[in-house]
Amino acid sequence: MPLRHPAVWGLPALLLAAIALLVHTQGNLPIFRALNSDAHQGFWSAVTFLGDGAVAFALGLLAARRAPRLLWALIPAALIATAWVHGWKQAYDERRPLATLERSEVKVIGPELRYGSFPSGHAATAFTAAGVFILGLRLGMAWSLALVALAALVGVSRVVVGAHWPLDVLAGAFGGWIAAALGVVLAERWRFGARIEWFAALLCLAAAVMLLAGYDGRYPQAGWLARLIGACALSGFALTFVFRRGAPMETAELPALNAAVLAEDRVSIVIPVYNEEANLRDLVDRVAAAMQPSGADFELILVDDGSRDGSAALLDELAADRPWLNPLKLIRNYGQSVALQAGFDHARGDFIVTLDGDLQNDPADIPGLLTLMHERPHVDLISGWRKDRQDAAVSRRLPSRIANSIISSVTGVHLHDYGCALKVYRAKVIQGIRLYGEMHRFIPALAAEVGANIMEVPVQHHARTRGVSKYGIGRTLRVVLDLLWVKFLMRFLHRPMHAFGGIGIALFLAGLGTLAWLTWEKLGLGQDIGGRPLLLLGVLLVLMGGQVILTGLIGELLIRIYHEPEGRRLYVLRGPTPPKP
Repeated sequence: MPLRHPAVWGLPALLLAAIALLVHTQGNLPIFRALNSDAHQGFWSAVTFLGDGAVAFALGLLAARRAPRLLWALIPAALIATAWVHGWKQAYDERRPLATLERSEVKVIGPELRYGSFPSGHAATAFTAAGVFILGLRLGMAWSLALVALAALVGVSRVVVGAHWPLDVLAGAFGGWIAAALGVVLAERWRFGARIEWFAALLCLAAAVMLLAGYDGRYPQAGWLARLIGACALSGFALTFVFRRGAPMETAELPALNAAVLAEDRVSIVIPVYNEEANLRDLVDRVAAAMQPSGADFELILVDDGSRDGSAALLDELAADRPWLNPLKLIRNYGQSVALQAGFDHARGDFIVTLDGDLQNDPADIPGLLTLMHERPHVDLISGWRKDRQDAAVSRRLPSRIANSIISSVTGVHLHDYGCALKVYRAKVIQGIRLYGEMHRFIPALAAEVGANIMEVPVQHHARTRGVSKYGIGRTLRVVLDLLWVKFLMRFLHRPMHAFGGIGIALFLAGLGTLAWLTWEKLGLGQDIGGRPLLLLGVLLVLMGGQVILTGLIGELLIRIYHEPEGRRLYVLRGPTPPKP
């Protein structure tokens, strides 16, 4: 919601009107008596605890890396709100309900507070945090109303627990909202360096640790919520180091065939097959029907991945009168990644197309994808997107959607459909990638790591009519393990010491500090440390740190052994190599 939106300034105007009405009608005491209650103590303790400043700063930790400007807006907003609350408390020391009414008339949940009633600090904090998130993130009306409603509930809880008058809550909400607006304005007009942002992040980190350690703002029944918020804030902050944000993927609609631009192309179509005898003949005919009108010089490489049906014999039969059909037969079932790699190794085309052999991908889309490659010369890889996927919703589409989201977040290459086998590559890109294990799912991420430009295009998808699917839920664990490897590969392939060195140094220094402390206790204080478990822990940390650092050094040596003997380059050039002078 932008600052100029009428609702931004309508809310404080509404609060001022409510304050004036409350004063005019003298409704402060009747409303307090109507709302004050000691029922549902656990619920109201948790709600009122949400107005604690530690909660606001802990939640701000979630924005530390993705939206640091929002974090910076929270700091001046908090200072302004603090000045508003404590300035009025010092100038106008209003007694709280417990100091004004008889003790039997006030139902108290939590600490018994008597002075410094006007305005409510919890209400100010709740509306400051809500305002910063609403205005800083430009949230829509629905989210804005939800956050304002939550902040209002926190304000109401201050009356329910017997800590404030309704007038205190309205004044705190007014000051908190104005502080949030001023904080966002200051953050937008004055830009500060990374040091200020990291200071703010450390402040939020300290608040999250404090909550996790058991701080409950003197509301013991809200202790579980404090630990939950602290754990969620720290976990969310940690996940920002794992999940990466990437630029939105370029997309386009599939164009019509342009035979004129494809006439000079050499195209290799690589299809791994495993026990697909029922589909092979139709597959070959449909590829021919799609490619022959294009005029391109194409070859169809069908890689038999150790099929146990009659696929191998049928491939020989089909290849006998089709010179463009090149069957490859692996001696056993190696898996789809190795089968694809075998096809890439034998491909001779300038463009390489992959798809599955189950006819769920439509070969008729291939000429359109090749045409798009010519229309977009900057694109190195076009990935198909099964936008109208014809598979079971629960067992196939839902797990696939979750997996695509996780892979996109971890790798930073945001695709709707990593699992679509229909892809088109420029040969120079795919020939620089080697596939191991089951890495075929992550080819776009591996290609992006070497600098490839990627586009995603919706393609046709059909339900399987013959044969049995080779995919099952058992592949989930393998995908997770491969994803960990891809993450390491993308960040630390050329600098393994950065991966292991930081962890090793942290462990080594922790162990060294522990041993230094024990040495002081032994020599300076004369205490016996021989039976202390801390001594074993210090020695263990030092040894582990040294081993992890040495692992990084070994990784650096292996990287040089990998690249230098065969003259592998650490880079890929775009365009032709410039001539030497």
